[in-house]
This record gives sequence, C-alpha cells and structure tokens, in this order.
Amino acid sequence: MNIVLQFKGSKFRIYSVILDNGSCPSIEFLEDLRKNRPKSYKSMVNLYIRHANYGEIRDKKKSRSIKGFPGLYEYKTNQGDRLLYCYLVDWKIVLLCGFHKSNFFKNEYQKAKDLMDKCMELEK
Repeated sequence: MNIVLQFKGSKFRIYSVILDNGSCPSIEFLEDLRKNRPKSYKSMVNLYIRHANYGEIRDKKKSRSIKGFPGLYEYKTNQGDRLLYCYLVDWKIVLLCGFHKSNFFKNEYQKAKDLMDKCMELEK
C-alpha cells in the first residue's frame, strides 16, 4: 500500500490510498460520482479543496468525525455521498474510500478504519 498526492492546498495536502493491487478506492469512487452524479462530484471536490486551502470544515452537515471510529472523518454531500478520510502527520489528509448513503453497509467504516491503520503504519 502507498499514498499519492492528489491536491496541494495552502493548509493541507490531500493524498489518496493506492492498494497493493493497484486500485485506488477514493479515486474510483470520485470517478463514479463524476460520471453518474456530477452535482455530487462537484460538491465533494469543492469540500476537500476548501478543506485543503482553508482548514477544518466546521459545518457538521458537510464534514464530521465518525463516532466509534477515532481518527476517521467523512465529507458529506446533500445527495447522500460520503468520502472517508483521516489525518496524518505533516498536514496530510488521506482520502480512504467512499460510498453512497443508500448503499451503506456498516462495514464501510471498518474498511476505512483498516486502511487508516495501514496508513499510520506507513508513516512510522
């Protein structure tokens, strides 16, 4: 597993996880949004760019921590899409994976938590 830079803002740098098989869950999710739900895609990209440039998003309707999963956060769109992320040292935000709320299964948070733990190990 590795992380690659996606966007460099004035406050944070946004990275995505690349799995050992070469797939990138967050980019694949965003590409699906771009093709199938362009309004949600635009909202999601605007959220993480705003976060990278200006710092923490304080509106809990747009970004919040996940209860029961310390260190895990999500960007939220009005269309029901979620993009999970975490913070690493040196002002890094790592996009982990995403899902549409109507297709939500409880294991999405656990999957993101596992990815987050692996990212933390990479940083050591």
